Amino acid sequence: MKFLLILQGAGDPRLPRDEFERAAYDAGELVSGELLADPQLSVQLPASEPTRIDGYYVIDVENRARAIELAHLLPDTQTPDRSVEIRALMHPTGTDF
Repeated sequence: MKFLLILQGAGDPRLPRDEFERAAYDAGELVSGELLADPQLSVQLPASEPTRIDGYYVIDVENRARAIELAHLLPDTQTPDRSVEIRALMHPTGTDF
């Protein structure tokens, strides 16, 4: 199953995520990941305050429990005012659910 790990919150988003990246990469579970540009550079329609999403990872793991296990390796889960939202990616046929 593929999951999107959404990095969000206040403070500097450039936290060291080496432990997570190494574990997910070595297990063959890291699909991709990026930090996003500053929200002030975004365009939101209709116009409103930008959401504080700083980056994301896409992982492909056996189950939800493994996604949670990997997410706990991200420093965002231990940093005040930061969090990680874990969202399953829908398969085009919806057979994952």
